[in-house]
Amino acid sequence: MKGLALRRVVVFSALVAAALLWEFLPAPTARQKVLASGGAFEVASWNMLWFPSGYPEPQPPADEARRLATAARFIRSQGIPDVFFAQEIRDSATCLDLAGRLGDESPLPVVCSAFEDYGTQEASLQQLAIFSRFPAVDSGYESWRASDFVFPPRGFAYAVLDVGGVLVGCFTVHLKSNYVPEGEDPVRQKTLNRLKRELASEQLLRRIARLEADGHDGRPVTRFIVAGDFNNSIHDERFAGETTIRAFLDAGFRNAFEGFTGDAYATLPASAGYPPATFDYILVKGFDRVGEPETLPDSGTSDHRMIRVTLKP
Repeated sequence: MKGLALRRVVVFSALVAAALLWEFLPAPTARQKVLASGGAFEVASWNMLWFPSGYPEPQPPADEARRLATAARFIRSQGIPDVFFAQEIRDSATCLDLAGRLGDESPLPVVCSAFEDYGTQEASLQQLAIFSRFPAVDSGYESWRASDFVFPPRGFAYAVLDVGGVLVGCFTVHLKSNYVPEGEDPVRQKTLNRLKRELASEQLLRRIARLEADGHDGRPVTRFIVAGDFNNSIHDERFAGETTIRAFLDAGFRNAFEGFTGDAYATLPASAGYPPATFDYILVKGFDRVGEPETLPDSGTSDHRMIRVTLKP
């Protein structure tokens, strides 16, 4: 009985604290009012490169703090998006740190994944996150499921956002890279990498189809955004036979950067003998694109360039 009474006191105290916090929340800003009315909003996606370390292993705290500050300055200088899809971000603490550095009106992290590396019980240093100025009615993350000998790494993170009364299904991905380990058969490994990406896209499309068919909590979901690093390109002959992105286009999605090719849409600048490439995409369904999408300049913290587009439901 004492335990039950104590739990009741704790719950009551939490409710009182929440009520007081609500009472003193600032009034909605002009930007928030525009968003609440269902107006156009900005979406951005960025592979942040082992953020905040910049390397496959953690770096000294002072170095990581500098990278956090540099990335925050870059995002602020380019205009803080309303919905931000991040890849290769370490954990939820890093998400909160970054949001805090963006300012009081910055989008907040509504989900950050916690995938584990294969064969270990250790959290991967390459997680996925979605930041949003809109409220999320649902969010989470799911690992890809293996099929036979194909084991896609990581998974996807998702959020169902209420955008001015319209529910939008948002998903972010970081699909298998094109890395071929030393000593492996290049042909076999490239084929395996492609199969991992294609298997992941098939699973995500089935997840989206269920959400489109069932809606959420009695409300329809007919608008979708899938953004991230797909590690392949519909503009590159090396991936001419791959269905990873084309499967989304066949399912009614549009590339928000449709019509952009070459340097105007190169999300990976040329380096170390590699030509410029476009591996990052924002795929949309049920939206009108407003204005011209942008591939932002070099940030100084990542090998990928951020991409951004304005959408209207």
